[in-house]
Amino acid sequence: MKLEVRNISVGSLVTSSVPIVVFILALLGGVITFMIVPNLQLAPMSFMQKIMSVGLYALLYVVLTTAVMVFVAFVYNVFTGVLGLRGVTFEIEEVHQE
Repeated sequence: MKLEVRNISVGSLVTSSVPIVVFILALLGGVITFMIVPNLQLAPMSFMQKIMSVGLYALLYVVLTTAVMVFVAFVYNVFTGVLGLRGVTFEIEEVHQE
């Protein structure tokens, strides 16, 4: 069976679990960047300043990533809906279990 994605709902990108997953990954990246990897520029920062840096990094990362995803979905919708180009096609095989 072939499925073709013709439209991506921009609202579903923002209200789905995707920003939460990106936030968790950004938290992990922020912890690695600000706490685990030694950096001489971050040495004078206190523990609370590092925690605040991780939080602000994660929030900014989520906002920017979500904005990029919304823009990409908008451009994809314009290409498939307005210009009539083909969308992404998935070929799915049905598996019969005995």
